[in-house]
Amino acid sequence: MYTEFFELIEKPFSLSTSPRFLYLGEKHKEALAILRYGVMERQGFVLLTGEVGTGKTTMVRALLSSLDSGVKYVHLANPLLSPKEFISYLILSAFENKVHFKTKSEFLIAFEAFLTKMRQRNRHFLLVIDEAHKLSFDLLEEIRLLSNLETAEEKLISIFLVGQPELNDRLSEPRCRPLLQRISVRYHIPPLDVKETREYVMTRLKKAGSKRAEEIFSRKTTDAVHQYSQGYPRMINILSDNALLLGYSKGESKISPAMIESCYRDLQLGTSEEKASALKRASKPGSEHLGGTLMSRWKWAAVLLIAGILAFVAIMHGDQILAKFVSASVKPPRPKAEMVREKALVMEKKPEKIATPAAVASTPEKQSPVVEEVKAEVKEKKEMPSEPALERPGPSEVRAGPPEIRAEPAGQTIVVKRGDTLDMLSSRIYGRSNERVIKIIQKNNPDIKDPDFILPGQKLIFPPLPEGTQ
Repeated sequence: MYTEFFELIEKPFSLSTSPRFLYLGEKHKEALAILRYGVMERQGFVLLTGEVGTGKTTMVRALLSSLDSGVKYVHLANPLLSPKEFISYLILSAFENKVHFKTKSEFLIAFEAFLTKMRQRNRHFLLVIDEAHKLSFDLLEEIRLLSNLETAEEKLISIFLVGQPELNDRLSEPRCRPLLQRISVRYHIPPLDVKETREYVMTRLKKAGSKRAEEIFSRKTTDAVHQYSQGYPRMINILSDNALLLGYSKGESKISPAMIESCYRDLQLGTSEEKASALKRASKPGSEHLGGTLMSRWKWAAVLLIAGILAFVAIMHGDQILAKFVSASVKPPRPKAEMVREKALVMEKKPEKIATPAAVASTPEKQSPVVEEVKAEVKEKKEMPSEPALERPGPSEVRAGPPEIRAEPAGQTIVVKRGDTLDMLSSRIYGRSNERVIKIIQKNNPDIKDPDFILPGQKLIFPPLPEGTQ
């Protein structure tokens, strides 16, 4: 609809994962390189995670389109299957024919023979499961057992699990512990930053045939796109596509930050917290968005209205307000006795200037008028009944306190490497490892459910140990 108006050959922000519009930021390049490594090195399990709309499926399709004939793959996009349905899908995709097996054992024998023949022909089999966070525990176990198909040297099948961060929680369940330990490579795709968002928009516009992409989406506009989309490619596509449609309907050849904000409000993207956060950022001083401009105008109007009301009140009741203000600001003179007591308290807070009784007896000094007044005040208080004074601690009591705890060297944060154990890391950092030390480490790392099981890439805090810890 708007392609002719903006001089485009096709729609640049379609939600389809076309390889022609593939944009690879730094993080996406890393993700694609890791997936290729998993295929080339015939890794057993590879885990790829990312939030909704970060481009996980795009990365998978980019990988599959780059594979040569030496790799046969099966891409399961909908994992909401029972174990029996999953095996049927795998049979049809792998053998490319409807083959009926009476028992599961017959299928496993035939499938292993199929993979062995592929290995003999120097080919490899790849199983990619998208939306893997929706897999049931039973199906996860079936998939884990498939990874047992291997030779003495290498795996006969590579399995890629692609899903949202909830997949990590599911794999952390005790029943998935055997599967989690087999994952050798994992990567999490973060959203795009401001610079990458602009490059993403410009790349899609130019591949769609635009010769004035920088004019259609200015830098301020792409900044607004990043702010409201939070750097998620799918959100960027939705906002940009609707902004182009809005510009076409208004006859505007340039998309403004105000249009991006308007599309965001109309689409009501994100959760209520995300929307409140984005609108709050847009209303900050110096923002280039329409939201900030409108809110600043409302603020000035409110300030002028309040100033007018205050001026009216001041004119009508100025004398009364001034009298109350003067009476409140002028303080009555303070009693002399109160001033003397304050001076006495100040002198008590300076022990270095108060002489000891022996020094006073041996070295008579001329007392100042302030001291004389203090003595008189104290004498009057002694003659009058008073409440018992609080006991002050003696010098030895003041100096006494809880025993100082001398700690080991400052705490450290260690990234777990492959082959590390908690006992090994404790011995390396503290020079010893026992049950008490392990409990202290677990207390500072609540993620450690089992001290005998830590994961590569996991960050662990090793706190200082109190003196006397054996």
